[in-house]
Amino acid sequence: MRRYLAIIVCLLGLWQVSAGLWIHAKAQLAQILIESAWNKTLVDQHAHKPWPWADTWPVARMHTADEELYILEGAQGNSLAFGPGHLQGSVLPGKKGISIIGGHRDTHF
Repeated sequence: MRRYLAIIVCLLGLWQVSAGLWIHAKAQLAQILIESAWNKTLVDQHAHKPWPWADTWPVARMHTADEELYILEGAQGNSLAFGPGHLQGSVLPGKKGISIIGGHRDTHF
């Protein structure tokens, strides 16, 4: 019985580790896709979604002391999961006026 319990505990541990690695891998891939969408936007000046089912797109690039962040359109949870978000209704970054950018303080800010 102890042997089966040990196997179950090990399998559960492997499942948890793999779930964490999967989330990290998706986050890294998302940043690559967002950067690609931003580069396409710079070429033709049209918004490009990072993946076909995305409901956000990059609107600006922000440089900080130690990293480069892409600002995504929308400040709701589905866009903030991948980067800082531009509050719809405020002026786009780089334009005259007040632009509001939000983000999670434990990830992007």
